[in-house]
Amino acid sequence: MKVIICGAGQVGWQIARHLSGEHNDVTVVDNNPALVRRATDTLDVQGVTGFASYPDVLERAGARDADMIIAATHSDEVNMVTCQVAHSVFSVQRKIARLRARSYLTAIYSDLYRREHLPIDVVISPEREVAAAAMQRLSAPAAFDTEIFMDGKAQLLGIQIDEDCPVVNTPLRQLTDLFSTLGPSWLGCAVRALCLRRNLVISCSLATAAMSLRMRMM
Repeated sequence: MKVIICGAGQVGWQIARHLSGEHNDVTVVDNNPALVRRATDTLDVQGVTGFASYPDVLERAGARDADMIIAATHSDEVNMVTCQVAHSVFSVQRKIARLRARSYLTAIYSDLYRREHLPIDVVISPEREVAAAAMQRLSAPAAFDTEIFMDGKAQLLGIQIDEDCPVVNTPLRQLTDLFSTLGPSWLGCAVRALCLRRNLVISCSLATAAMSLRMRMM
């Protein structure tokens, strides 16, 4: 996949590192030559120096055949204009913008980002993501990692356990018999970690999918 990342600051650099590590064709655009040089020197990416919202700069970055553009500069307005130019001039299919101003993130203005208005497919807010991650971690302080799926209906918790924990090497279908107090909407599975340094247990709270998963395990 060919991806253009506009903004080579910390956020843009981390995105470029992740995507290039997955063998995507990544081009980084920034008006600061030093940041572009840092990206091209440390990552497997191409670099273009210039203002990301300028059509000629995006053309030099390969926008005509890009699959996705991620506008992650420090300016909300530049990010929005970049997505508009990518859509109107180059017909880029997937457009992601980093927006920080609270006014731009207010729900009543969500129609602003529709394709026929200001075409942004995904709006990301680093501050909101950090706050959500903190609240998610506080909701399960004993877990070393948590993930939410199905709009909050499914939650995965990573918990370190001892080798003598009764769930280790226990078949999934027996867990609800051993731990009947968990209720019908909970499933648990014990996994002996391949890294040999720890054992992990993942508990899934599945409010709507528990029954179908149980049927598959029978």
